[in-house]
Amino acid sequence: AQMNGKTERSPRVNLFRMESFIRAHDLALTDDMSSLLPLHETDVSDVVNALFEKGFEFAMDESERWSPESNTGKILSKNAKKMMNEEIDGPMGEWPNAAYGDDVLVWTSKCPHDGHGSQYPVMKARGIIPTSARMLVGLLLDSGRVQQYNKMSLGRIDEHYFAEGVDRLSKCSVTGIQGEAKIVRSKSQPPVIRKPVELRLLLHARRLPSGSEEGAKYLIIGRSVWETEHGTPEATDNSTTRCEMLLSVNLIRDIQMSGCCEITTITHGVSPGIPVSIGKRIGLAAAAKYIKDVRAVFEKHE
Repeated sequence: AQMNGKTERSPRVNLFRMESFIRAHDLALTDDMSSLLPLHETDVSDVVNALFEKGFEFAMDESERWSPESNTGKILSKNAKKMMNEEIDGPMGEWPNAAYGDDVLVWTSKCPHDGHGSQYPVMKARGIIPTSARMLVGLLLDSGRVQQYNKMSLGRIDEHYFAEGVDRLSKCSVTGIQGEAKIVRSKSQPPVIRKPVELRLLLHARRLPSGSEEGAKYLIIGRSVWETEHGTPEATDNSTTRCEMLLSVNLIRDIQMSGCCEITTITHGVSPGIPVSIGKRIGLAAAAKYIKDVRAVFEKHE
C-alpha cells in the first residue's frame, strides 16, 4: 500500500496457517497430472525452480511455433532491411526478433503440452522500455506501484515472502530459493465486468547470469495459487471473480550503451466462458497495452 507517498510493505501472512495449492501438471514434479501440489507440504524451491525453467524455456524460444500477429511480421521484415542498410539509429537488442523504436511486437502459439488450460493460446509481446532492466524489475516487483501502470488495478498486496532480494545470487538459507519469491494477491476492475477480478499468484524473480559487457538480465515468473486442492478460491468469498494465470513471464534485458531495456512477456491464462478466438484477441490487445503502459511510466520521468 502507499501511505503519504511512501510505499509500505504489507503485513505478511503466515502461509503455513493457510493452505495453498499450485498446478504442477507441466512441471514434472508429480506423476498425477491432474493434482495440485500443496505448497505448505512441498519443498517450495522445487516448484520455484521448475517454474523458472518453464518460464525461461518459453521466453528464449524464438522458433517458428510462434505466429506473428497484427503487423508484427511486417515490422520485423522492415527492421531486418534497416539492419542490412545500417539504418538502425536507436536502441536495439542483439538477439533474434528484437524490438526497435516504439513498436510492440506480438505473437501467439498453441500450448505445447496437454492438460489443464492447453486449449487456450499462449501470448508473447515485446517492446523497448526507456530505463534499465534493474529499474523495470523494481517497478514490477513493488506491489505498491502496480497502479502506476495498471489503471484498472484496485491494488496488490504481498501475502507471504519465501525469499527476498532479486539480485541475490546465493540461495536463501531457509527455503533454498535464489532471488525473490512471494505470494501476492491483486484485484482489478475491468470495464463492463460487474465484480472485481482477483488474481493470487506465486511470483518469482531472479537475475540471470550475464557477462560484464552484456548488461543485466532478469526473469520474473508467476502462476496462480489456490486455497483448495480443487483449484478453487475460498467458498466464503463471493465479492470477486477469481481468474487463473497458468504462466506469466517477463524477460527483461538491458540494451547495451543505451540506458534502455527490452521486455518480453509471455501470458498463458484461462478464460472459461469466453470463446477462444475472442479471448485471443483480448489477450493480444492486453499484452501490447501492458508494455505501452509500463513504458509510459518511465517516459514521464525522462
